Amino acid sequence: MGAATNVGRVGGLAVALGVGSAVFTGQGVAWADEADSSPSKSSTSAPSDGDKTDSTDKTEKNETSDDAGADKASGDTENEADPEAETETEKPDEPAAATTSTPRKKKTPSNGTAKKSATEKSTPKTTRTTTTKTSTTTDTSADPATLPQVPKKVAVFATAGTLAASSPAAVSPKVTAPRSTASTPRPKLITAVVNIVNSTRDWAHQKADAIPDDPAQPPFLLALLSFARRELENLSVSRATTIAARTTVAAPTSLALTEEEPAAAAALVSSSPWLNPQVSPSTNFVSWVTGNKVYGDKTLANTLARFGVHGTDVGVMWDNGMVDDPSTPLINEHQVLIAVGDTFGAKDMTGRWIYNTLFRSSDDDLSDGMTIPKGEWFNGNMFGGAPLSSPTTARPIINRPSWLPNSVTLIPTAGVSLPTEVTEDTPFGTIQYVSFMSVSKWGSPGRWTTNYSAIAYSTDNGENFTIAPQSVRYNSMLSSNKNFQQSAFLKGDDGYVYMYGTPNGRQGAAYLARVDPDDILTVSKYEYYKKGSSGWLGSTPARWVPGSPSSASAIIGKSGGSSGVTKPGYTVSEMSVQYNEYLQKYVVLYGDQSNNIVMRTADTPEGSWSDATVLMGQQPGGIYAPMMHPWSPSTVGTGSDLYWNLSLWSEYNVMLMHTDLTKL
Repeated sequence: MGAATNVGRVGGLAVALGVGSAVFTGQGVAWADEADSSPSKSSTSAPSDGDKTDSTDKTEKNETSDDAGADKASGDTENEADPEAETETEKPDEPAAATTSTPRKKKTPSNGTAKKSATEKSTPKTTRTTTTKTSTTTDTSADPATLPQVPKKVAVFATAGTLAASSPAAVSPKVTAPRSTASTPRPKLITAVVNIVNSTRDWAHQKADAIPDDPAQPPFLLALLSFARRELENLSVSRATTIAARTTVAAPTSLALTEEEPAAAAALVSSSPWLNPQVSPSTNFVSWVTGNKVYGDKTLANTLARFGVHGTDVGVMWDNGMVDDPSTPLINEHQVLIAVGDTFGAKDMTGRWIYNTLFRSSDDDLSDGMTIPKGEWFNGNMFGGAPLSSPTTARPIINRPSWLPNSVTLIPTAGVSLPTEVTEDTPFGTIQYVSFMSVSKWGSPGRWTTNYSAIAYSTDNGENFTIAPQSVRYNSMLSSNKNFQQSAFLKGDDGYVYMYGTPNGRQGAAYLARVDPDDILTVSKYEYYKKGSSGWLGSTPARWVPGSPSSASAIIGKSGGSSGVTKPGYTVSEMSVQYNEYLQKYVVLYGDQSNNIVMRTADTPEGSWSDATVLMGQQPGGIYAPMMHPWSPSTVGTGSDLYWNLSLWSEYNVMLMHTDLTKL
């Protein structure tokens, strides 16, 4: 009896310490004995161009976070010094980088001058049956920490025959039967207590610094309650998963698939990050877009084996604007391009790290997932699954040139394709534009600092990108460009390209600018939407103000007065905008202050915009960056289904979601 009493007192003390730790730090850790627990994001040093190198272990990274933070914030190039010199500059709020056991500093690249503007093209060239196309190779050294220099253009001769021979294989049938779930050990209650206590030590190392793209956090008290609930949720979910794995058929939940749902959808349930893939009455998980998941159709996800990509985020999508060429029956030139941010080669955000990369897809049946074809290595085919640096390794599409400030990372936030004259330099008749943000420092959760945003363009279907100097929007304390550090593009029916902008981080509103397509790369040519106003001295109508970003009014978010913060959609982060043919309205998706994914509609690009409708609330693991698919049936006018990419923090990967607009 006495022993039992002591045990009870020790257990109570442990629980108290655990709760105290959670109150003090505002965070916890995952189950130590849970095989599929959600990993926390690891830290990295800040690289420049090319492939990055791995760090040591997470403990070493956390212990050296102070020095790294100082290096990153300074914006100089000391953190890219001699790659042979050992250092400890890893930072807990940056992605992990490296494959070597010893962390190294990086060299500042010398990329020379930028390529010529997309408008300075040579004479048209209309024939494409025998064309000289270009592929890019990069100078590398034996040391993986040495960064590549300016890419060299290598001529690759291709004809219609060689392109057809090198095209992706036919897509195999989708998986049609559920797969068994591997059993996992049950976590114990004492593990939860130990994990909570251990979180204090982790917090001391990390100093509560944010990690790249960490979802926005609720207020202090809600964070404490949420943490406690998550621990209980993890315990119950893990045990339920263990029980389900031992049974032949899992019992349906309240929102389980009905008999009307297709069998293919049921087959994907085992890969859902949540026990119930139906996350709300209108919205459900479909499949993974990136990661190490392997489906029956090997062109669905499986980016680790095919492209060396284990983890990434922010899957921005847009139509490449091309028309399928009937003379190349094995290649579909009409594709959706998918630009993703920080990209890792190993689990838990470790291994090889690059700023970003790009995937391609011609899949127009999204009900069973989005397929990505195999890579095409050095054969002149610009329509393979991803730009490559080896037969099975994706490479970055946008690197920092030497004439721009140092960056922790470069993350694509929007993409659009615009038609152009067919010339030798623009053989496909389109130019791809990607807006990206340069992160200079990660702050507290949901907050980060950018030193600029800019636009890069590609004339070869995303194979090679060039940053346009005249597109750079520097972000300083006095900068009028602070509200356009993250973007969303929209092609209006009035001939303009619209750019929606938000400040760095997840606490801002959305602002609007427009530009003639020919001037998309020139910041000074943009016009900014200013709302109308009324007062004692009269009223002023809404208008477009040329060349003045500071004149832009907040058109989405930050409304509703003092009570607005309690309503869904108050803050705007990582947004995408489209015109929806089914609704006959413009639609925006974004994450709000509570990590809800919300939708709003309007009759014009500037609004007024409707109140926010919640498509799904925050989920275990942390969700962010809803990016709409341009070929959704509701977008093109063939149905009511809306498909969109969504990033999950715990998996650090992109998944495809589906919303039935008839159920909103």
